[in-house]
Amino acid sequence: MTEQKYKITQFEKALHDRSAFSCGVPPIDNWIKTSISDETKNDRVRLWCGTDPDGTLFGAYALNPHSVVPEEAGPLARRKDRKPIPVLYLTCLAIDVRFQKMGLGEALIGHAIEKAAQLSKEIPISAIVLDVFEDENFDRRLAFYARLGFSSFDPNKPARMYLTIADARVALAAQEKQKEKATP
Repeated sequence: MTEQKYKITQFEKALHDRSAFSCGVPPIDNWIKTSISDETKNDRVRLWCGTDPDGTLFGAYALNPHSVVPEEAGPLARRKDRKPIPVLYLTCLAIDVRFQKMGLGEALIGHAIEKAAQLSKEIPISAIVLDVFEDENFDRRLAFYARLGFSSFDPNKPARMYLTIADARVALAAQEKQKEKATP
């Protein structure tokens, strides 16, 4: 994704027309079209929108603060942890069907990872956590997140996944080094 061609900005109701958006998952489409304005206004979630050069919404992702109890945190938990572990929850990652299979989902998740790494400098965040939507495309989605470095908390319940902030920082640093090498 080139920065000149596509933009990712925080949701603004007047700027981001969601009426034609369809990622192919009706509950997510409905949430983005009808509920997101109230949820952002009430500080329940933050939504970032990806738009093409014409301003068409190609996708969105949402983050909100969350915590995981040590008993359910698997590898995130340390042996003596008793308090909930602070994480960022990736509430949603959705790409309009007209823009799928163009690498834009990776661009949005990359932006989310960068945002989480930045926020972790200000507030404690141990990981990004998400729940893979379970439908006929579950295995494809699970593989997508695994390819990007996310791991399942429990192999018997693979839908809940995480990426540690430490791993995110390592990946971002490696990405930065690649960019430096590519720049003449």
